[in-house]
Amino acid sequence: MPETPSFTLRLSQNKYLAPSDDRMDAVLTVRVGDAGAPVADGAPQSAELLLVDCSSSMDWPPTKIEAARHACRVAVDSLRDGVLFGVVQCTAHAELVYPATPQLAIAGARTRQEAKAAVSGLIAGGGTAMSQWLELARELFDRCPVEIRHAVLLTDGKNESDRSGALEAALDRCQGAFACDARGIGDDWDPRDLRRIASVLRGSADAVLEDAELAGDFRRLVEQAMGRTVPDLRLRLTTMPYTRLWFVKQVFPTEVDLTAQCRALELPTGAWGDEQREYHLCLEVDAAELTRYEDRLLGTVTLLEGADTAVSDRLPVVGYLTDDLALSSVPDENVARITGQSELGRALRAGWDAFERGDRAEAAREWSTAHRLATGLGNAEILKRLGRLVDVHDGTVAIKDGIRPRDGFSIVIGSAISALPPAEPVVTRAPLAEGGPPRECVLCGHKARPTATRCGRCGEPFGPAGAPS
Repeated sequence: MPETPSFTLRLSQNKYLAPSDDRMDAVLTVRVGDAGAPVADGAPQSAELLLVDCSSSMDWPPTKIEAARHACRVAVDSLRDGVLFGVVQCTAHAELVYPATPQLAIAGARTRQEAKAAVSGLIAGGGTAMSQWLELARELFDRCPVEIRHAVLLTDGKNESDRSGALEAALDRCQGAFACDARGIGDDWDPRDLRRIASVLRGSADAVLEDAELAGDFRRLVEQAMGRTVPDLRLRLTTMPYTRLWFVKQVFPTEVDLTAQCRALELPTGAWGDEQREYHLCLEVDAAELTRYEDRLLGTVTLLEGADTAVSDRLPVVGYLTDDLALSSVPDENVARITGQSELGRALRAGWDAFERGDRAEAAREWSTAHRLATGLGNAEILKRLGRLVDVHDGTVAIKDGIRPRDGFSIVIGSAISALPPAEPVVTRAPLAEGGPPRECVLCGHKARPTATRCGRCGEPFGPAGAPS
């Protein structure tokens, strides 16, 4: 018998508010376990599309188009029997090259062999219009009697064949219809396009650093998608007359602002396998409506599956108004961590922007900040990516020579990658008050307890204890 999935929802916050505070931050950790695999002899439960850029630029160097063909063949081989699938040739138009009919094929020995033969015939020639690729994917998925739908999109160029606004319009229509992971190969694509696609379509975006790595990445993405057997989970939020939703973001494994996708205080989170994700919830609070020195309910969060089945308790977001600085200025450990991650992403992107306009000194300053933050957060992936751009000796950051655009794109897109959160989120309890004058943040002016290491409002790190803030 297949296992029944387990669902866990945890909330982490510092409930204490100063009278001047107008926001309450909380981190929501969602974990799914025992998702299992679909029943092999049942009806198809998932569908997979490979969207392959075959524009003219894919022909040079020739390794790009051959790497794309090989990656598609590897991905097709990794499909589980019974999965619906297809391969789309993408240029200024989109064409389904396998199967021959608009109905997707069912993965099996014969169809996999046919698909690999069709993929070997992919040739480069034409423009790049990503809206066309996504629109065809939506039409194909709409014909599929399955709930879990996933696409892998590969491109090597800028979206120059699309009319203005077409990509945004297509993304609006595709949102919620399927998930999409996007990859850029070579040195001439625009990371902003891929970040936007991945953000709206609940996927990941990344740079292919070496053509030979593409096949392994395709296999991993397809296998990960097939491991998602829970079609959708939703976070249902409630607020009070004196609170409102300010924003909600996914912050692990990648940072994505989901506020615009939260309709009527209900946020769809897409399909799940055995995995953990984190969300940053921020409520705007009218502190004048709170009574000092007592817990007040600011809102609630519930995890839902299916039509309307609650799979978690309704967790309260609590506020406690106090004049005690030692209580209100201490950031929750998880909130401080994700605030630091947001600042890390800003520094990475700002460094690349400066580098592109030729300001190497400013780029070095921003990447020095990024290196310090990534080290403090234990974000090994970001440190590895930064290592392709800079050398660090005795705390001094020097930019390397011969940086490839794809290495910079890797930083821009990778700026959303978060460090692994603690295994068990901890609700921070405020410590006893310490003596000495409070520390004042140089960025926002917020005052914090004497031994604080980071600003409780904006996350800016303080200097060593005893040094000027």
